[in-house]
Amino acid sequence: MFNKLLVISGPTATGKTDLAVKLAQKYNGELVSGDSCQIYKGMDIGTGKDQPSGTPIHLIDIITPDQKFSVADFQKIGLETIKEIQSRGKLPILVGCSGFYIDSLINPNYNTFSIKPNKILRFIFKYLSLGTLQKIYKFLDKDGFFKLNHSDINNHYRLTRKIEIKFSSLKNIENCKLKIENFDLLHLSLTAPLDFLYQRIDARVNKRMKIGFLDEIEKLLKKYKWTDPGMQIAAYQCLKPYFDNNKVSLFKGKVPSKVEGQRVLSSCLQSWSYAEHSDARRQTCWFKTKSGAIFFDISKDNFDKSIFRLVDKWYNKS
Repeated sequence: MFNKLLVISGPTATGKTDLAVKLAQKYNGELVSGDSCQIYKGMDIGTGKDQPSGTPIHLIDIITPDQKFSVADFQKIGLETIKEIQSRGKLPILVGCSGFYIDSLINPNYNTFSIKPNKILRFIFKYLSLGTLQKIYKFLDKDGFFKLNHSDINNHYRLTRKIEIKFSSLKNIENCKLKIENFDLLHLSLTAPLDFLYQRIDARVNKRMKIGFLDEIEKLLKKYKWTDPGMQIAAYQCLKPYFDNNKVSLFKGKVPSKVEGQRVLSSCLQSWSYAEHSDARRQTCWFKTKSGAIFFDISKDNFDKSIFRLVDKWYNKS
């Protein structure tokens, strides 16, 4: 019992957290976030950070947006958290859409997270454009390039790390093999037709705007820069043109035009939706081809009943 780990994965907007909370309430569980965006403090609305009442959720709000955080960092703190939950006789439920984060905790074949930074490469790449890094990584790993999500493919630091790993020798990789706990694991992954997901994503974008996303960004910009790691998240970058437009107008001594502002804002929201659509496609592909999970289509009636039956059988197995 004390070695069990339940994983709920899947693309964005599939209702993973809601399901995980229901399972935690029934099976004496606590949530462990496997989301690479929700680690940042103060970035709540844009990352869709859910903090369920009465159910603990770990590994959110770990660092500030100006701090760097790697998969290796996540692996270390994630394994410690899971073992601590198990030590109290509770069920850890790892939930999220970041495939690399989840795999760092459950996949013993991953052996790159402990590879040390290459200072020479990092010094050189610091002066290269994002587009140049994208071309380099695409040349080194074409299949891997097309499986990156929107945030990864547009993040200078993450691309540098991926290229750095590719340049590492096989000997270094062999010496850095991870020792993943042999969990009694059940991995469930939620899925749905893309059109169904797109509708949910668009509705969620509109909801986040209504509950104050622009105010959240304004508050963040008082302390952080657009170039900070956390501010590279697609939801925030897609809104950057709106704030840049207002800033330019004020700099010229003009009050931003409401009509122009609305036009720019509409364009930003469309970009945000499209970015999340892209992430949903990539995440769907990733989990179907890499995770080895059991899949459930959330567009089907009573899909959750099948999940509860499966979890109950696994949970009560000695």
